[in-house]
Amino acid sequence: MSSSQCCPNNNKLNDDLLSKILVRLPVKSLLCCKAVSKPWCSLISSPRFIKSHLGYAITRPGADETLIVQDFDGFFERNNIISLLNLRAAQPQSTLGLPFSKQGESRVKLVGCCRGLVCVSVANYDPNDLNLKSFDERRPVTYLWNPATKQSKCVPLHNVHYDRMNEVVQGFGYDVVNDDFKIVRVVTYPYRVELKEDFDEVEEVEDENRVDVEVYSVKFDAWRKLGEDCMPEEIVDCQTDNYDICVDGVLCCIAEGFRGILAFDLNNEVFNCDVEFPVNSVFARIISLGDLAVGFITLEGFAGEIKLWKLDNVECLRGGGVEASWSLMASIDVDFGCMPHGYYSRGDFLLITDGPVWVFYNADKKEATNLAIKKLWRQIFRYTESLVTIPGSKEVRLNDLEAEDKSEDEDEDGSESEDGDEVKDEDQVKDADDK
Repeated sequence: MSSSQCCPNNNKLNDDLLSKILVRLPVKSLLCCKAVSKPWCSLISSPRFIKSHLGYAITRPGADETLIVQDFDGFFERNNIISLLNLRAAQPQSTLGLPFSKQGESRVKLVGCCRGLVCVSVANYDPNDLNLKSFDERRPVTYLWNPATKQSKCVPLHNVHYDRMNEVVQGFGYDVVNDDFKIVRVVTYPYRVELKEDFDEVEEVEDENRVDVEVYSVKFDAWRKLGEDCMPEEIVDCQTDNYDICVDGVLCCIAEGFRGILAFDLNNEVFNCDVEFPVNSVFARIISLGDLAVGFITLEGFAGEIKLWKLDNVECLRGGGVEASWSLMASIDVDFGCMPHGYYSRGDFLLITDGPVWVFYNADKKEATNLAIKKLWRQIFRYTESLVTIPGSKEVRLNDLEAEDKSEDEDEDGSESEDGDEVKDEDQVKDADDK
């Protein structure tokens, strides 16, 4: 009797064991492993394995200590640099090449990062501005990008265009119900209202803020404009720059002039502004605590008391009458000037002091550890590398700042489609099997 007859589930056992081993490897190693054999390539490319690999990457110790950062130091060209930061590494920073070809001067904005995918918006200089002092924010180009797999996609141009705009706010996150990544674009624009007084024949013109909202779905590769009354009136005039976090399918941010969380449910595509903050604070920041929790971190005085609050039930962010409540997680006193940025799973607060110097402060041990990072940032998000694919993407030859001028032949070779990547992998697999 053969061994396969004695152990009919032997192949399945081997596949399960192999999967448990491979799921612990970084993305770069897994991309190489796809060339080992056809079964390995099929396993690593399967949606089930990609999901398992992401789940392990999110829950491993220290998984929340890698950040993707857009630099800021006052110089225009430096603001277009995006880096990965490993907070505990001796050499923590690695600069990422941008996922598009630069055409003249442009302004890059890091919109968001979720499950290994990054959203970047690019606005070129306004061609009608002869002094080249303003950007054309009306028609920014948006890219989705997986830095680990080097896949990138240019998102179709949005539908909402205006000659005048006061503000554009974007957010990027994952709809857990529909298994779909989405981009939200909120445009505030002035709307002319004519006021006439019949007796004095006086005509006045006022500008009122109006809001249009549209949502891009990666699954359907299309934008959809929401209804005119989708945003509550009390938050129409509130100022915000970006959505800060995405937790359990809900985008969240803090807005100037509003004492609460501005939330957008990616599943139902509705806004909610019913979650108030636990305390008033001069300085406050909303942060993610793991993948399914929201934190609120405050500072009283430039050198004073830092408090961390946790939202007890994230379902209240979706509305529907669920009451919001907060619990105080930690409180520390600091005797040096700093700004709190985040809190991490090993019990450390991330503080940024003058210089700037980045510091881990452990609340239990009351110890401060200087990190090997000294930089200012414009946007910052937590980053977890993944194998998550972008439908319709291309593997781009990244536009490294140190080697921007590449030959046209190189660019053509490096712009293969996702299907082309699979063909290349299969050729490698065939060679390996022949050996």
